Amino acid sequence: MSVTAGPFAFATQHLIFLFSCVLALAIAWWLGRRQNVGAADAVFRIIAVALISARLVFVIIYYDSYFSAPWQIFNVRDGGFNLIAGFIAGIAWGLYELRRYPLARKAIATASLGGVTAGVLLSLLFQYQIQQTEFPQASLYNLQQESVNLSQDFAGQPVVINLWASWCPPCVREMPLLEDAAAKWPEVAFLTINQGEDSELVENFLQEQGLNLPHVLLDKNSEISDAIGSYALPTTLFFDSEGRLNTTHIGEFSAATLENAVRKLD
Repeated sequence: MSVTAGPFAFATQHLIFLFSCVLALAIAWWLGRRQNVGAADAVFRIIAVALISARLVFVIIYYDSYFSAPWQIFNVRDGGFNLIAGFIAGIAWGLYELRRYPLARKAIATASLGGVTAGVLLSLLFQYQIQQTEFPQASLYNLQQESVNLSQDFAGQPVVINLWASWCPPCVREMPLLEDAAAKWPEVAFLTINQGEDSELVENFLQEQGLNLPHVLLDKNSEISDAIGSYALPTTLFFDSEGRLNTTHIGEFSAATLENAVRKLD
């Protein structure tokens, strides 16, 4: 679900998108150089238009969430993009570029098709990997030192699992959003599973932050991180009522991207 390089962690789906864009630009540059045409600039504009359109439509759909924190509109790290809108905009602008630069049509079309094909195939492979991820079978302890069996105690309902630690700034910023979400969607179980810290430290942290989260669990040995294969914090997993992993989010989410993921659990 994530790729770790030293102190840095990257979401797999973000790396897939980056690789696809770089591949398309590289093909456009190579073919353009051979044919003596400027194809790379055209492909770059197609990518830019697709990204901007995907972000703009997502912001419009979740305008209420961004209205209270408008600066979050520009925080594209939250992963809030409407893929359908971006795809349509990319095709439309691509047709415009093909018409505008007839001599570069072959290079532009080949590069665009190569990037899209790579992105689709790798995304399907990643989606298959997600579908093979089972709901965690671990038994953890809550702050009252009571044992909680995840697969038994939360069977038959949608579950959001958030892996966090008190030393992780993005994790801390997410906590109020998770608290609000738990109140907004009581039919969904929101589990905030602390990674590697003791109960006293976690309790003090929650009191200092004034947080009242419904299901705070302790995972001192990072069993859940081992089980899902992601050591980046924060990591958030969205399981439907049948225990199937619907989607994942590596890194900090916004209120809009959290709402988008929760609504997909219906």
